[in-house]
Amino acid sequence: MTKWLILFILPLLSSLILCRLIIVLLGRRLLDTPNSRSSHTSPTPRGGGIALAASSVIATIAAWKFGYISSPALFWFLIPGGIVALLGIADDLFSLGVGIRLIVQIVLAGLGIAFIGVTTELSLAAKGLTVLILILFLVWMTNLYNFMDGINGLAALEAISVCIGMGLIYSIEDTNRESLCLMIIISASALGFLYWNFPKAKIFMGDSGSLFLGISFGLLAIKNVGENNNLVAAWLIMLGVFIVDASYTLFVRLITKQAFHQAHRTHAYQIAAIQFNSHTRTTFAAIAINLLWLFPLALSVSMGNLHPIIGLTIAYAPLLILTKKYNAGIQSTST
Repeated sequence: MTKWLILFILPLLSSLILCRLIIVLLGRRLLDTPNSRSSHTSPTPRGGGIALAASSVIATIAAWKFGYISSPALFWFLIPGGIVALLGIADDLFSLGVGIRLIVQIVLAGLGIAFIGVTTELSLAAKGLTVLILILFLVWMTNLYNFMDGINGLAALEAISVCIGMGLIYSIEDTNRESLCLMIIISASALGFLYWNFPKAKIFMGDSGSLFLGISFGLLAIKNVGENNNLVAAWLIMLGVFIVDASYTLFVRLITKQAFHQAHRTHAYQIAAIQFNSHTRTTFAAIAINLLWLFPLALSVSMGNLHPIIGLTIAYAPLLILTKKYNAGIQSTST
């Protein structure tokens, strides 16, 4: 009972209460006023991610105190995640430059990988290349989650559904109980925030929460590199909706010479929300894809019944087709 109080009830209640306090105390300071690139139509406070990240940090420290999480997790999970959340808060308040954000994210990615201590039986050059690729992956995961936080409920429900899917896989495989504990904490914190964000948003997540979730999921995936690469592939599959939409949209914006770093409404999920005239339907559609399509594939790969490359191909191909169908990355008068 104590374990569930620490891992689930504590972050859930903390997130619920902190979100309310942020709305009341910081609502005007963090007010998000809609513009032509926004998916919302009325001024709404942002910064709910502060509550999500803070609740996760508090619960993780409590879990460590009670012995559910080891000391190394405080380094590889809390330090990068906590600092990137602070970076998001600073960006929400002061609108930091792209260069500053990227430099900090690269340093934090390197720290996270160093703390994890990726084990690979490779030459020094190959290991260096592996670390570079993992840093780029972590930085991209951190930012793509931020890009995909644009309609009510999507970022939080993505976090919850991914944690549920990967949590079930970890339970079935009976592996890495520490990572499972962290997933329970993240999902509970996201659930507390979700109450205030969906179906009608009383507060938005903001950069603090989306950056925290992005780097956290990246770190949880990297934790398996060199030990169980099938689980790495399973993470990539479960995060497929976000990875494919964000990556395809960025690619199109790059090759069409758009200002890719500027805010826009050309992600597939944003275009779908406009066409459906509903954030709720779009969010539920994305989560249905996670649970009904991506989870069975991730489970098959994790159990060794499907080769990781084949699993990723089967998972991503329909998502790429769907993303292209919505003309993601293309500016138009309708978006």
